[in-house]
Amino acid sequence: MIKISYKLQNDVAIYALYLCLFAIGLMLIWSADLEAKGHEKFKVAMLLPGSISDAGWNALAYEGLKEIEKQLGAEISHAETRTPTDQEEQFRSYALDGYHMVFGHGYEFQDPAKAVAPDFPETIFITSSGGTITDNISPVNFRVEQAAYLLGMIAGMMTNTNKLGVMGGQNIPSVNSTFMAFEGGAKSVNPDAEISWVYVGNWEDIGKGKELALAQINEGVDFIFPNADAAGLGAYEAAEIAQKEGKMVYTFGANRDKSDISPTVIANAVITPNAFVKIAKIIKEGKFKPQIYTFNMLTDEAITLTYSPALKNKVPEAVQKAVEDAKAKILAGELKVPQIDFSEKEEE
Repeated sequence: MIKISYKLQNDVAIYALYLCLFAIGLMLIWSADLEAKGHEKFKVAMLLPGSISDAGWNALAYEGLKEIEKQLGAEISHAETRTPTDQEEQFRSYALDGYHMVFGHGYEFQDPAKAVAPDFPETIFITSSGGTITDNISPVNFRVEQAAYLLGMIAGMMTNTNKLGVMGGQNIPSVNSTFMAFEGGAKSVNPDAEISWVYVGNWEDIGKGKELALAQINEGVDFIFPNADAAGLGAYEAAEIAQKEGKMVYTFGANRDKSDISPTVIANAVITPNAFVKIAKIIKEGKFKPQIYTFNMLTDEAITLTYSPALKNKVPEAVQKAVEDAKAKILAGELKVPQIDFSEKEEE
Protein backbone atom coordinates (compact mmCIF):
# COMPACT_ATOMS: atom_id res chain seq x y z
CA MET A 1 0.00 0.00 0.00
CA ILE A 2 2.90 2.36 0.76
CA LYS A 3 4.47 1.73 -2.65
CA ILE A 4 1.13 2.39 -4.36
CA SER A 5 0.75 5.60 -2.39
CA TYR A 6 4.18 6.80 -3.43
CA LYS A 7 3.40 5.95 -7.06
CA LEU A 8 0.11 7.78 -6.84
CA GLN A 9 1.78 10.83 -5.36
CA ASN A 10 4.43 10.72 -8.08
CA ASP A 11 1.81 10.44 -10.84
CA VAL A 12 -0.23 13.28 -9.37
CA ALA A 13 2.86 15.48 -9.15
CA ILE A 14 3.80 14.79 -12.76
CA TYR A 15 0.22 15.40 -13.90
CA ALA A 16 0.11 18.67 -11.96
CA LEU A 17 3.41 19.68 -13.53
CA TYR A 18 2.02 19.01 -17.00
CA LEU A 19 -1.07 21.07 -16.21
CA CYS A 20 1.08 23.96 -15.01
CA LEU A 21 3.26 23.83 -18.10
CA PHE A 22 0.18 23.66 -20.33
CA ALA A 23 -1.38 26.63 -18.55
CA ILE A 24 1.84 28.64 -18.78
CA GLY A 25 2.04 27.84 -22.49
CA LEU A 26 -1.51 29.07 -23.06
CA MET A 27 -0.77 32.27 -21.15
CA LEU A 28 2.37 32.91 -23.20
CA ILE A 29 0.50 32.34 -26.47
CA TRP A 30 -2.37 34.59 -25.33
CA SER A 31 0.06 37.25 -24.14
CA ALA A 32 2.03 37.11 -27.39
CA ASP A 33 -1.18 37.40 -29.39
CA LEU A 34 -2.26 40.44 -27.40
CA GLU A 35 1.15 42.00 -27.77
CA ALA A 36 1.10 41.42 -31.54
CA LYS A 37 -2.31 43.04 -31.83
CA GLY A 38 -1.31 45.95 -29.63
CA HIS A 39 1.84 46.59 -31.65
CA GLU A 40 0.51 45.84 -35.11
CA LYS A 41 2.34 47.94 -37.68
CA PHE A 42 0.21 50.74 -39.11
CA LYS A 43 0.27 50.22 -42.87
CA VAL A 44 -0.35 53.08 -45.30
CA ALA A 45 -0.27 52.87 -49.11
CA MET A 46 -0.66 55.50 -51.80
CA LEU A 47 -1.73 55.29 -55.43
CA LEU A 48 -0.38 58.07 -57.62
CA PRO A 49 -1.49 59.10 -61.12
CA GLY A 50 2.06 60.03 -62.14
CA SER A 51 5.72 60.00 -61.26
CA ILE A 52 7.04 61.21 -57.91
CA SER A 53 9.69 63.07 -59.92
CA ASP A 54 7.12 65.52 -61.36
CA ALA A 55 8.11 68.20 -58.82
CA GLY A 56 4.43 68.79 -58.19
CA TRP A 57 1.22 66.93 -57.29
CA ASN A 58 2.78 63.47 -57.07
CA ALA A 59 6.04 64.62 -55.50
CA LEU A 60 4.24 66.45 -52.70
CA ALA A 61 2.07 63.39 -51.98
CA TYR A 62 5.14 61.17 -51.73
CA GLU A 63 6.72 63.68 -49.35
CA GLY A 64 3.53 63.43 -47.28
CA LEU A 65 3.73 59.63 -47.32
CA LYS A 66 7.33 59.75 -46.10
CA GLU A 67 6.27 62.08 -43.28
CA ILE A 68 3.61 59.54 -42.29
CA GLU A 69 6.36 56.93 -42.09
CA LYS A 70 8.56 59.25 -40.04
CA GLN A 71 6.01 60.75 -37.67
CA LEU A 72 3.64 57.80 -37.20
CA GLY A 73 6.08 54.90 -37.60
CA ALA A 74 4.01 53.51 -40.43
CA GLU A 75 4.93 50.86 -42.96
CA ILE A 76 4.43 52.55 -46.33
CA SER A 77 4.22 51.69 -49.99
CA HIS A 78 3.28 53.54 -53.18
CA ALA A 79 2.41 52.64 -56.76
CA GLU A 80 2.01 54.61 -59.97
CA THR A 81 -1.37 53.82 -61.53
CA ARG A 82 -2.61 55.73 -64.56
CA THR A 83 -5.75 53.89 -65.71
CA PRO A 84 -8.99 53.08 -63.83
CA THR A 85 -8.32 49.36 -64.28
CA ASP A 86 -4.84 49.61 -62.78
CA GLN A 87 -6.13 51.81 -59.97
CA GLU A 88 -8.85 49.34 -59.04
CA GLU A 89 -6.43 46.38 -59.14
CA GLN A 90 -3.87 48.15 -56.97
CA PHE A 91 -6.48 49.28 -54.45
CA ARG A 92 -7.55 45.63 -54.17
CA SER A 93 -3.96 44.39 -53.88
CA TYR A 94 -3.11 46.72 -51.01
CA ALA A 95 -6.36 45.89 -49.20
CA LEU A 96 -5.61 42.16 -49.52
CA ASP A 97 -2.17 42.83 -48.03
CA GLY A 98 -3.79 44.26 -44.91
CA TYR A 99 -3.12 47.96 -45.39
CA HIS A 100 -5.13 50.04 -42.95
CA MET A 101 -5.50 53.03 -45.26
CA VAL A 102 -4.90 53.58 -48.95
CA PHE A 103 -4.69 57.01 -50.58
CA GLY A 104 -5.88 57.50 -54.13
CA HIS A 105 -4.17 60.78 -54.91
CA GLY A 106 -6.55 62.50 -57.29
CA TYR A 107 -10.14 63.22 -58.23
CA GLU A 108 -10.07 60.29 -60.68
CA PHE A 109 -9.62 57.67 -57.94
CA GLN A 110 -13.20 57.93 -56.68
CA ASP A 111 -14.81 55.31 -58.94
CA PRO A 112 -12.01 52.71 -58.52
CA ALA A 113 -12.28 53.16 -54.74
CA LYS A 114 -16.07 52.68 -54.87
CA ALA A 115 -15.58 49.44 -56.82
CA VAL A 116 -13.22 47.95 -54.23
CA ALA A 117 -14.17 49.39 -50.84
CA PRO A 118 -17.30 47.26 -50.16
CA ASP A 119 -15.15 44.09 -50.26
CA PHE A 120 -12.71 45.41 -47.63
CA PRO A 121 -14.64 47.14 -44.82
CA GLU A 122 -11.56 47.17 -42.55
CA THR A 123 -9.53 49.29 -45.00
CA ILE A 124 -10.08 53.04 -45.23
CA PHE A 125 -9.81 54.51 -48.72
CA ILE A 126 -8.96 58.20 -48.96
CA THR A 127 -9.22 60.11 -52.24
CA SER A 128 -7.52 63.45 -52.74
CA SER A 129 -10.31 65.72 -54.04
CA GLY A 130 -13.90 64.85 -54.78
CA GLY A 131 -17.07 64.29 -52.77
CA THR A 132 -17.56 60.50 -52.70
CA ILE A 133 -18.39 59.22 -49.20
CA THR A 134 -19.26 55.66 -48.11
CA ASP A 135 -18.69 53.74 -44.87
CA ASN A 136 -14.96 53.40 -45.62
CA ILE A 137 -14.32 56.03 -48.31
CA SER A 138 -13.73 59.70 -47.63
CA PRO A 139 -12.23 62.51 -49.67
CA VAL A 140 -9.54 64.75 -48.28
CA ASN A 141 -9.71 68.05 -50.08
CA PHE A 142 -6.50 70.05 -50.06
CA ARG A 143 -7.98 73.46 -50.78
CA VAL A 144 -5.18 75.62 -52.13
CA GLU A 145 -7.71 78.19 -53.36
CA GLN A 146 -7.02 80.64 -50.56
CA ALA A 147 -3.29 80.63 -51.32
CA ALA A 148 -4.04 80.73 -55.06
CA TYR A 149 -6.21 83.82 -54.49
CA LEU A 150 -3.17 85.53 -52.95
CA LEU A 151 -1.04 84.51 -55.95
CA GLY A 152 -3.66 86.12 -58.16
CA MET A 153 -3.34 89.33 -56.17
CA ILE A 154 0.43 89.32 -56.72
CA ALA A 155 -0.03 88.84 -60.47
CA GLY A 156 -2.83 91.39 -60.70
CA MET A 157 -0.78 94.07 -58.96
CA MET A 158 2.54 93.37 -60.70
CA THR A 159 1.44 92.70 -64.30
CA ASN A 160 2.57 95.16 -66.97
CA THR A 161 0.18 93.86 -69.63
CA ASN A 162 -2.99 93.06 -67.65
CA LYS A 163 -2.76 89.58 -69.23
CA LEU A 164 -2.35 86.56 -66.98
CA GLY A 165 -2.38 82.86 -67.77
CA VAL A 166 -3.36 79.63 -66.05
CA MET A 167 -2.56 76.14 -67.37
CA GLY A 168 -4.26 72.94 -66.24
CA GLY A 169 -3.29 69.36 -66.88
CA GLN A 170 -6.90 68.32 -67.36
CA ASN A 171 -10.21 70.14 -67.19
CA ILE A 172 -11.41 68.86 -63.79
CA PRO A 173 -13.23 70.60 -60.92
CA SER A 174 -10.32 70.60 -58.45
CA VAL A 175 -8.04 72.36 -60.95
CA ASN A 176 -10.72 74.75 -62.14
CA SER A 177 -11.54 75.73 -58.55
CA THR A 178 -7.92 76.76 -58.05
CA PHE A 179 -7.99 78.84 -61.22
CA MET A 180 -11.28 80.43 -60.17
CA ALA A 181 -9.64 81.58 -56.94
CA PHE A 182 -6.54 82.86 -58.77
CA GLU A 183 -8.72 84.88 -61.15
CA GLY A 184 -10.76 86.22 -58.25
CA GLY A 185 -7.62 87.40 -56.48
CA ALA A 186 -6.28 89.08 -59.62
CA LYS A 187 -9.52 90.90 -60.39
CA SER A 188 -9.93 92.01 -56.76
CA VAL A 189 -6.91 94.29 -57.20
CA ASN A 190 -7.01 94.78 -60.95
CA PRO A 191 -10.46 94.72 -62.61
CA ASP A 192 -8.80 95.12 -66.02
CA ALA A 193 -6.89 91.84 -65.70
CA GLU A 194 -7.64 89.22 -68.36
CA ILE A 195 -6.97 85.57 -67.56
CA SER A 196 -6.25 83.02 -70.29
CA TRP A 197 -7.23 79.43 -69.37
CA VAL A 198 -5.59 76.54 -71.26
CA TYR A 199 -5.36 72.76 -70.69
CA VAL A 200 -2.66 70.32 -71.76
CA GLY A 201 -5.09 67.40 -71.84
CA ASN A 202 -2.88 65.23 -69.62
CA TRP A 203 -0.39 65.51 -66.78
CA GLU A 204 2.81 64.37 -68.50
CA ASP A 205 3.31 66.18 -71.81
CA ILE A 206 6.02 68.74 -71.02
CA GLY A 207 6.36 69.66 -74.70
CA LYS A 208 2.68 70.49 -75.01
CA GLY A 209 2.83 72.50 -71.80
CA LYS A 210 5.76 74.49 -73.18
CA GLU A 211 3.96 75.08 -76.46
CA LEU A 212 0.81 76.37 -74.73
CA ALA A 213 2.79 78.63 -72.41
CA LEU A 214 4.81 80.10 -75.28
CA ALA A 215 1.55 80.87 -77.07
CA GLN A 216 0.24 82.64 -73.96
CA ILE A 217 3.45 84.65 -73.64
CA ASN A 218 3.27 85.64 -77.30
CA GLU A 219 -0.22 86.97 -76.60
CA GLY A 220 1.20 89.23 -73.88
CA VAL A 221 0.77 87.09 -70.75
CA ASP A 222 3.45 87.98 -68.20
CA PHE A 223 2.39 85.78 -65.25
CA ILE A 224 1.57 82.06 -65.62
CA PHE A 225 0.06 79.79 -62.96
CA PRO A 226 0.45 76.14 -64.06
CA ASN A 227 -1.40 73.37 -62.22
CA ALA A 228 -0.47 70.50 -64.48
CA ASP A 229 1.99 68.20 -62.65
CA ALA A 230 4.91 67.23 -64.92
CA ALA A 231 3.33 68.95 -67.93
CA GLY A 232 3.58 72.21 -66.02
CA LEU A 233 7.38 72.01 -66.24
CA GLY A 234 6.91 73.12 -69.85
CA ALA A 235 5.48 76.43 -68.63
CA TYR A 236 8.62 77.09 -66.61
CA GLU A 237 10.80 76.32 -69.63
CA ALA A 238 8.74 78.73 -71.74
CA ALA A 239 9.05 81.48 -69.12
CA GLU A 240 12.82 80.97 -68.92
CA ILE A 241 13.07 81.35 -72.71
CA ALA A 242 11.02 84.56 -72.52
CA GLN A 243 13.25 85.98 -69.79
CA LYS A 244 16.35 85.28 -71.88
CA GLU A 245 14.68 87.29 -74.64
CA GLY A 246 14.34 90.22 -72.26
CA LYS A 247 10.67 89.81 -71.35
CA MET A 248 9.46 90.10 -67.77
CA VAL A 249 7.61 86.80 -67.35
CA TYR A 250 7.10 85.16 -63.97
CA THR A 251 5.46 81.92 -62.89
CA PHE A 252 3.91 80.42 -59.77
CA GLY A 253 4.10 77.00 -58.15
CA ALA A 254 0.98 74.95 -57.45
CA ASN A 255 0.67 72.41 -54.62
CA ARG A 256 4.40 72.20 -53.91
CA ASP A 257 7.07 74.89 -53.49
CA LYS A 258 8.80 75.04 -56.87
CA SER A 259 11.24 77.84 -56.13
CA ASP A 260 14.11 75.43 -56.79
CA ILE A 261 12.63 74.22 -60.09
CA SER A 262 12.87 77.44 -62.08
CA PRO A 263 14.29 80.94 -61.59
CA THR A 264 10.97 82.27 -62.92
CA VAL A 265 8.93 81.04 -59.91
CA ILE A 266 8.12 84.02 -57.73
CA ALA A 267 5.67 82.47 -55.22
CA ASN A 268 3.79 79.23 -54.51
CA ALA A 269 0.48 77.87 -53.21
CA VAL A 270 1.71 74.94 -51.12
CA ILE A 271 0.22 71.80 -49.58
CA THR A 272 2.49 70.88 -46.69
CA PRO A 273 3.39 67.22 -45.91
CA ASN A 274 1.74 67.61 -42.50
CA ALA A 275 -1.65 67.73 -44.21
CA PHE A 276 -1.20 64.04 -45.10
CA VAL A 277 -0.01 63.19 -41.59
CA LYS A 278 -3.13 64.77 -40.09
CA ILE A 279 -5.57 62.49 -41.94
CA ALA A 280 -3.39 59.39 -41.36
CA LYS A 281 -3.27 60.15 -37.63
CA ILE A 282 -7.05 60.35 -37.48
CA ILE A 283 -7.29 56.86 -38.95
CA LYS A 284 -4.49 55.40 -36.84
CA GLU A 285 -6.16 56.65 -33.67
CA GLY A 286 -9.49 55.10 -34.66
CA LYS A 287 -11.23 58.45 -35.00
CA PHE A 288 -12.20 58.09 -38.67
CA LYS A 289 -15.71 59.11 -39.67
CA PRO A 290 -17.07 59.02 -43.24
CA GLN A 291 -17.04 62.69 -44.20
CA ILE A 292 -15.17 65.25 -46.27
CA TYR A 293 -11.90 66.21 -44.61
CA THR A 294 -10.86 69.69 -45.68
CA PHE A 295 -7.47 71.31 -45.27
CA ASN A 296 -6.90 74.96 -46.12
CA MET A 297 -5.00 77.96 -44.79
CA LEU A 298 -7.13 77.88 -41.65
CA THR A 299 -6.00 74.33 -40.81
CA ASP A 300 -2.75 74.86 -38.92
CA GLU A 301 -1.00 76.14 -42.05
CA ALA A 302 -1.57 72.79 -43.81
CA ILE A 303 -1.91 75.01 -46.87
CA THR A 304 0.24 78.10 -47.16
CA LEU A 305 1.83 80.66 -49.47
CA THR A 306 5.59 80.80 -49.88
CA TYR A 307 7.77 83.26 -51.75
CA SER A 308 10.84 82.25 -53.72
CA PRO A 309 13.81 83.27 -51.54
CA ALA A 310 15.65 84.51 -54.64
CA LEU A 311 12.75 86.57 -56.00
CA LYS A 312 10.85 87.85 -52.98
CA ASN A 313 12.67 91.18 -53.30
CA LYS A 314 11.09 91.53 -56.76
CA VAL A 315 7.67 91.71 -55.11
CA PRO A 316 7.06 95.36 -54.08
CA GLU A 317 6.46 95.97 -50.38
CA ALA A 318 3.01 97.38 -51.18
CA VAL A 319 2.09 94.10 -52.87
CA GLN A 320 3.40 92.02 -49.98
CA LYS A 321 1.43 94.14 -47.53
CA ALA A 322 -1.76 93.79 -49.56
CA VAL A 323 -1.25 90.01 -49.61
CA GLU A 324 -0.67 89.88 -45.85
CA ASP A 325 -3.75 91.99 -45.21
CA ALA A 326 -5.86 89.70 -47.41
CA LYS A 327 -4.41 86.63 -45.72
CA ALA A 328 -5.32 88.02 -42.30
CA LYS A 329 -8.89 88.57 -43.49
CA ILE A 330 -9.04 85.00 -44.83
CA LEU A 331 -7.83 83.58 -41.53
CA ALA A 332 -10.31 85.75 -39.65
CA GLY A 333 -13.15 84.50 -41.84
CA GLU A 334 -13.76 87.97 -43.23
CA LEU A 335 -12.74 87.18 -46.81
CA LYS A 336 -14.40 84.34 -48.71
CA VAL A 337 -12.39 83.15 -51.69
CA PRO A 338 -14.29 82.11 -54.85
CA GLN A 339 -14.11 78.34 -55.35
CA ILE A 340 -16.14 75.29 -56.35
CA ASP A 341 -18.15 73.69 -53.54
CA PHE A 342 -17.23 70.01 -53.09
CA SER A 343 -19.34 69.57 -49.96
CA GLU A 344 -22.19 67.69 -51.64
CA LYS A 345 -22.17 64.11 -50.42
CA GLU A 346 -22.10 61.31 -52.95
CA GLU A 347 -23.04 57.76 -51.98
CA GLU A 348 -23.15 54.41 -53.73
